[in-house]
Amino acid sequence: MKGTGLKSMMLLMVLVIAVLIFNHVSSDAAEQTLQQAAPETQVEADAETTATHTSQPDVTSQQLATTEETAQQPSESVTGLKQEGPATATVATTEDDTIESIAPTSAENVAQAEKDTPMMLRLSAKEAQPEATSTDRASHETAATTHTILHTNDIHGRMVEEKDRVLGMAKLKTLKEQQNPDLLVDAGDAFQGLPLSNQSKGEEMAKAMNAVGYDAMTAGNHEFDFGYDQLKKLEGMLNFPIVSSNVYKDGELAFKPSVVIQKNGVRYGVIGVTTPETKTKTSPTGIVGVTFADPLTSVTREMDRLNGQVDVFIVLSHLGIDPTTKEAWRGDYLTRQLSQNKQYHHPIFVIDGHSHTVIEHGQKFDQDVLAQTGTALANVGKLTFKQSGQQFSNAEASLLNVKNLAKLQPDAAVKAQVDKANEAFLKATSEVIIPNNTVDFQGERDDVRTHETNLGNAITDAMEAYGQKGFSRPSDFAVTNSGGIRASIAKGKVTLNDVITVLPFGNTIAQISVKGSDVWKAFEHSLSAPTMTTGGETQLSANGGLLQVSKSIQVYFDMNKAPGERINAIRVLNKQTGQFEDLDMSRTYAVAMNDFTASGGDGFDMFGGPREEGISLEQVFANYLKTADLSQYATTAPQRIINGKPAQNSEMPKITPPSSKGDNVILFPQTKRSKVVPMTKVPTAEGQSQQTAMHVASEHRGMAQSMVPAVSMISTDATGKMAQAHRVMTQNVSALGHHEAKNDAQQLPNTGATEQAPIVGGLFMLGAGLVIMRRQKHHA
Repeated sequence: MKGTGLKSMMLLMVLVIAVLIFNHVSSDAAEQTLQQAAPETQVEADAETTATHTSQPDVTSQQLATTEETAQQPSESVTGLKQEGPATATVATTEDDTIESIAPTSAENVAQAEKDTPMMLRLSAKEAQPEATSTDRASHETAATTHTILHTNDIHGRMVEEKDRVLGMAKLKTLKEQQNPDLLVDAGDAFQGLPLSNQSKGEEMAKAMNAVGYDAMTAGNHEFDFGYDQLKKLEGMLNFPIVSSNVYKDGELAFKPSVVIQKNGVRYGVIGVTTPETKTKTSPTGIVGVTFADPLTSVTREMDRLNGQVDVFIVLSHLGIDPTTKEAWRGDYLTRQLSQNKQYHHPIFVIDGHSHTVIEHGQKFDQDVLAQTGTALANVGKLTFKQSGQQFSNAEASLLNVKNLAKLQPDAAVKAQVDKANEAFLKATSEVIIPNNTVDFQGERDDVRTHETNLGNAITDAMEAYGQKGFSRPSDFAVTNSGGIRASIAKGKVTLNDVITVLPFGNTIAQISVKGSDVWKAFEHSLSAPTMTTGGETQLSANGGLLQVSKSIQVYFDMNKAPGERINAIRVLNKQTGQFEDLDMSRTYAVAMNDFTASGGDGFDMFGGPREEGISLEQVFANYLKTADLSQYATTAPQRIINGKPAQNSEMPKITPPSSKGDNVILFPQTKRSKVVPMTKVPTAEGQSQQTAMHVASEHRGMAQSMVPAVSMISTDATGKMAQAHRVMTQNVSALGHHEAKNDAQQLPNTGATEQAPIVGGLFMLGAGLVIMRRQKHHA
């Protein structure tokens, strides 16, 4: 009976094992069936997804691209804009390239999208828009006339051609003759910028614009940099009008609000509008008594006056679409509001400037178009529309890029005029700033973009010195991006041309208010470049966004830490006590910088917002070099941006240790950097070795988090209850060990599916049962 029971039990176990094996095989078979069916299912899903996407309206693609080479201002690239609404785009910052824009969708991509679209959808689209007969098309094409308008904005004194970067005024003249537009207009900021134009306070630029043959322009904020009286003098020199409907001087309109120009059978109403930000984006001394009215109110008032007298409205708008600008002062807001007013003739063209935005094919608002070319004559804007009788339609915008115009021949007369001005400028900039400079100022790329240099120190000191009286609030300290420093200054004679070679972008000095917490973020960004080893030494790799700093701020960092976590401390000089103090995260600091960085260039999106602007940066530096004691810059050792920690680490968060009374208690320091465990090789899933390293103590967050509770629970009384503390610490360290093992296990080869465990267990049980049966039989 006993043997029969055992045999029954064994048969039952065999039956259970057979069921498990059957389930496992069935599961594998089902899984293989699903895998074979998956491609077909995926094809059906992809087809459904394609149908869904192709039936959706086009989505606007926008990208803002900042360039340093042309004007060191944030640039935006808004490509193929179709939908109504303000541009909301991502900022990426470049160092050496010209302003970038994303090309419109290529014909190949369109063809591919059409190919991917289900046939029924394409047929439905064609049925919804029946084609006109060939007779109708021929009649329409014969009757329609195409009109062209060329436009520029934010030239900033770029008269001389620069290969692949600046078209130059001589080639612009040739381009105008080839395109034969109805109008050539400018949206402001033409006179100020490069020293060639600044030297004559815009007068040479005015002569060049006359020679090219502009028809109208509006006043940008930088038109006032040489003062209101000089701007009125420039207006008198021009062969064409400056128009602005919202600028007032002592309560009276400062310029003509508009002008009506008739060309090729079309009456154009050209209206100007200037950004109210001019109040803070030019030198205050240049706009005494000058006020700026609301843009939309001013433009609509002038359009109401001209309505019925013109065929097409053109608004020269120096407003921009910078996200930091008040919405009611933006060009896209103005265009949207005008597009909703049906009493005006449409299309309306708003030719914008100020934000240095590249809008590749314009931003459409119903029939109306917002256009902008970027800056520095890297692009020329082209607007076209069709006229059929008194009907105007098919408004389109495009850009003529300098790289595509390389074979264009410069106009000889304009070139001779510009060359003459340039020769005079070079002669003028031979002015000696320092007769006998005794310091080698380091400004080469590999120096200035990787660490603090004495040239960066001198430039920022000059900026801070200017900021003590040049702005409404004295500057606390100054910074400048290293990418804006383009050359060194050698010992010996230093001329103005040397200074301009160091700072060639025509930037202006600016000041913004920055919260202490954003100052910290800015330096984390500044010092975020990867590390590299050169000559046996580790240093940061070249980064145009590295901030050089003035003498009133000290930045301590650890380049061996992860980017974004490198700052150890920041100290700012208290100018009342003469002592450096820890950065106050809640305080607002007045920080002087160039206008490019102040606008968020090089990825400093924690900056931006309202700012004051002063004179050109090269003028600030040249004036400082004439009077400063330059011997202070003889040393090249880091004094302001220091890889390390300050002598007293008061800025670091303190961890209060237990009050020890002589017990043998081991504490784990949080601030001392520990060594790195030597590299070990761990097999990967592919069987290859992989280098790994575990940083201990404060380097490893998991360890830091696990150790601190252990330490804090150590008993420190005289009797010394260390056993409990040991248990707590062991648990924490064990948890850390489990965490590390789990991470490493993810890299180990797969040793088998867990579904096989029941089978293995069953076989084990079967084997054990057989052994027991034999033993019992043997004993029986």
